[in-house]
Amino acid sequence: MSRVHVGDADSFEDGSRAVVTVNGHEVAVLNYDGEYFAILNRCAHDGGALDEGKVHERLVADVTEPGERDVERFCDDPAVTCPLHGWEYDLETGVHVGDESIRLPTFDVVDDDGELFVVDPTTPES
Repeated sequence: MSRVHVGDADSFEDGSRAVVTVNGHEVAVLNYDGEYFAILNRCAHDGGALDEGKVHERLVADVTEPGERDVERFCDDPAVTCPLHGWEYDLETGVHVGDESIRLPTFDVVDDDGELFVVDPTTPES
């Protein structure tokens, strides 16, 4: 497993974004509410750059009886919205909000002595 350097943790404040190349693919690194997330920077629908999308609390629906109205609410889990057509992805899992069969790869972000790295589990460390 190898690591890709993102930058200095102290300068990567809440709301910060960066794009790094992991194993030949662009990965968006986002700081949302003090937590770091990394997700493939390409929407599954039309290839929109997720680093340019809005990050927000994820919308969820409680499904009720047939014929009853669903109850929608926001949960604490963050999501990112593609700026092109509004497709949303859970930042923790990469799962499309509304269609669990669509999933983007996500990556761990580690803070190693004040430096941020994206972990690529598919390549050996050099």
